[in-house]
Amino acid sequence: MEIEKAYRFKLEPTSEQAKKLAKMAGCGRVVFNDSLDYVLNIIKKSVAITDKKAIYEHLNNLSYQDRKLLKKSFPNSAFLNKQLTSWKKLNHRAWLDDAFTDCLQQRQRDFVKALDEWSKGKRGFPVFRTRKLSHHSTMRFPAPKKQINIQNKHIKLPNGLGLVRYHNSQPVIGELRNATVSLNAVGEWHISIMCLVEIELSTHVPGEMTGIDMGIAKNMTLSTDCCGNEGVFDGVHSFKSYQDKLAIEQRKLSRKTLGSENWKKQKLKVSRLHQRITNIRNDYQHKATSEICKNHAMIICEALKVANMSKSAKGDSENHGKNVAAKSGLNKSILDQGWHELRRQLEYKMRWKGGIYGEVNPRNTSRECACCGHTEKNNRKTQAEFICLSCGHSDNADKNAAKVILNRYLRELEQAA
Repeated sequence: MEIEKAYRFKLEPTSEQAKKLAKMAGCGRVVFNDSLDYVLNIIKKSVAITDKKAIYEHLNNLSYQDRKLLKKSFPNSAFLNKQLTSWKKLNHRAWLDDAFTDCLQQRQRDFVKALDEWSKGKRGFPVFRTRKLSHHSTMRFPAPKKQINIQNKHIKLPNGLGLVRYHNSQPVIGELRNATVSLNAVGEWHISIMCLVEIELSTHVPGEMTGIDMGIAKNMTLSTDCCGNEGVFDGVHSFKSYQDKLAIEQRKLSRKTLGSENWKKQKLKVSRLHQRITNIRNDYQHKATSEICKNHAMIICEALKVANMSKSAKGDSENHGKNVAAKSGLNKSILDQGWHELRRQLEYKMRWKGGIYGEVNPRNTSRECACCGHTEKNNRKTQAEFICLSCGHSDNADKNAAKVILNRYLRELEQAA
C-alpha cells in the first residue's frame, strides 16, 4: 500500500539564505493576493457590491448551491498561470522574476484549492495574505527533475538557495514528491518533505474495537482498557498551564510602544510562549493517537462540531448574551483539548494501518445506557457517575459514553447491511 507521508525538520539557513526565503515567501503572498483580487473583481461585477467587508459577508452567507454556481465563473490554475506571466511584465511586478516560478504557481494552486473548499462549505472565502501572520510565509518546491536533493545534514533547494543545513532527526524514506518551507511565529524556518512511501498493512487481532469519548476533564476515554491509564488519557492542558504567564507577558507587550525595539523583543517572548504551548499539545496528541491506533483495528469517535461548541456567548447590541465569562472559559478549555486535530490524526493513522475509523452522531451519548439503550438526563448522576434508571447498570460516565459510541456505530453497520 502506498501512502503520502511528510517528514518535518527544522532548517538552519544562513542569513543570506534566510533573506532569499523571506523574499520568495513575499513573492508568493503577492501572487496569492493578486489572484484573489482578480477573483474579487469578477464577483463585484456579478453582485454589484463594492465594499470589501460586505462582499465577504455576502460570500460566506451564500447557500451551497449558490457557491457552486458562482465558482463556475472563477478562473482555474492554468488560467492564473497565464496571468502570472503577464503580471511579471508589469513594471511594479518585475521583481517576481527573481522568485522560483514553480513556487509561485504552487501558491496559485493553493488559492484555487481554497476556493474549492469555500464552494464546498468547508471554510470561509480566502482572505488576503499578510507578512504579519507567520503561517502566510510558506513556499512549496515541486520535486521533479531532481530539483530537491537530500545530502546528509543538508538539503539542496533550487532558485540559488543551494545547500541549506537542517536537523536530520530521522531518515527520509520513499519517493520525494515536494518540499514545503514555512516560517513560524518565532522566526524559525521548517521544511516538510512529502514522500510516497510503500507500507505493509498491519495485522490486527479481530475484535480490537474501541469507542472514544472526548472531554475536558479527561481528554479521551476509551471503551477498552488497553491504552493510557486503563483507557483514560488525561491530556496536557498546555494552554491552561501557561495561561497566567501568557497574560502577564501580553500585558507587558500592551505597555510597549508599538513597533519599537522593546515591543519587538516582547512580541518575540509572547510568540515563543505560544509556540511552547503548541509544541506540548502536538507532542501529546501524536503520542496518544499513535498508541491508540497501534492497539486497535477499529476506532469510533463522536462527530463533534467544535466550531459550534466554542462560539462566543456575547450576543449582539440587541440580544445580550448570558453567562459570557463562564462560556468564554469553557471555550478556552474546549479549544485547548484539540479534539478536531485528535480525530484528524486518528483517521489518517488508521488508514495507514489498514484499520477502520468512523464517527457517529454525538447526540445523547452521555445520557444513553450502554446496556439497555435507555436515554434519560437523570441517568448521569454526577460528572463521573452513570446509573441507568431503567436497568440499574452503573459505570463511569465517560466509560459508558465511549461504549455507547461504539455500540451506535456497530448498529449503523448492521442496519446498512
